[in-house]
Amino acid sequence: MATIIKREGKKGISYKIQVAVKDVGLGKMVTKSTTWKPQKGMTEKEIDTACTVFAEAFEKQVINSYKTAEDEKGNVNITFKALSEKWLARSVKLYGVSYEGNASQGLEKVLPLIGGYKVKDISASIVQSVFDKIDNFRKEVYVIYPKKRIKDILYRQGIDFVWLRKETELNDASLSLIYNGKRVGIKFATMFAEVCKMDLNRLFDVTIINEPYASATLKRFKMVIYNVLAYAVRLCIVDRNYASSEYVDIGKRQQKPVRCMDEQQLQKFYEALIKVDNIQWRVAVLTTLLTGMRRGEVCGLNWEDIDFAQGKLHIQRSYSESPRHGIILKEPKTAKSNRVIAIPELLLQALREYKEWYDERREDWGDRWVESGSVFIQRNGERVHPANLKMWVSKTCDLAGIEHFSVHSLRHTNIAIQIMAHVPIVTVAGRAGHSRTSTTTDVYAYYVQSSDKSAANTLDKIFGSIGAS
Repeated sequence: MATIIKREGKKGISYKIQVAVKDVGLGKMVTKSTTWKPQKGMTEKEIDTACTVFAEAFEKQVINSYKTAEDEKGNVNITFKALSEKWLARSVKLYGVSYEGNASQGLEKVLPLIGGYKVKDISASIVQSVFDKIDNFRKEVYVIYPKKRIKDILYRQGIDFVWLRKETELNDASLSLIYNGKRVGIKFATMFAEVCKMDLNRLFDVTIINEPYASATLKRFKMVIYNVLAYAVRLCIVDRNYASSEYVDIGKRQQKPVRCMDEQQLQKFYEALIKVDNIQWRVAVLTTLLTGMRRGEVCGLNWEDIDFAQGKLHIQRSYSESPRHGIILKEPKTAKSNRVIAIPELLLQALREYKEWYDERREDWGDRWVESGSVFIQRNGERVHPANLKMWVSKTCDLAGIEHFSVHSLRHTNIAIQIMAHVPIVTVAGRAGHSRTSTTTDVYAYYVQSSDKSAANTLDKIFGSIGAS
């Protein structure tokens, strides 16, 4: 049973969770501990419940981490659901919490179809039947827009934009979307309505659309089953993994063409960007455009990652959303995503100018400043929310008078430009953080082919002129 110890400090109340477990290898009891903090505004009853749930989950995690392989493989009658829990616990230790979020999401979808089967009884026909059902999965998508009169509705309740920014923890970028009549997600809309103490449907027009999942998402659900059964093979519970393509039809992932700016759109976008007065907006978007970094990587950038003397950037963390844990700071997407790249002098100069602005702002805030170490920040120094970068890119498109492009489209544009400029694919893949060069050639096949055609034309001109002479 986990021990819960309440502690009161300068930063508020926290709870120390301790679990004692026997380490068979050492032949003695060991104690593992962690800390849990309640969220602001929670009642005493809510704190007790949430803390107990957290403690039980931590206890289960610790106990599972000290189980031996013999414990796991001993149960030949284990169900898929029970084995999936063991697989998930081990995967979290190996790949971290971001992997847990996606894997847990996949398990929620597939366990109702296969969780009750004993692993030893799962055949290729059973797996194929489950895969066929997965292919028919559909999801509810919320399309939410603020009502046209939302400002008046809020004003009558004594609520304005300034109050929401200063007195609540709602994200500035998302607040801006609401006040500009833009679409928002269900999670933020619900949170906003709760803060305003009003009904969701009084503030927003909500439409629910039922649509199929993307092929990549369906394949991810199937891969959860494959990975659990692969774990069963490693534990010698079964001899074969019937979720492999050798036995079943997994389905091909449809590669969507990448969306990039053409030369005219890029010129308009850049001309609009360099005229933006907000220096953080300008430099953050410029960093994305000139490096091809992912949104989470830009938001995860720290000052220590920038080598001004060498003109290099170390990309070693990502600040992005996990299905289970919200916005978290984590390692990049893959091992290859942890990389060091050279940056153009144009960007280096912009970052130097921005650093001067940053230092002045930190000095102005004094003791109220939060030392996050982050390059791109909220008003008080805390790390910027990824939604802000999305908003800045969208607003730049508006200023440029071009159709809207996503943050990831800037990454695609950067990579496509390199390929068209005949930068070696190995170099392009390395700068992009792709695990394999084949990822680069597959995703950007059109631009590789165009570059290849250009190379053929160059050879034709060279050797054609030799023949003519």
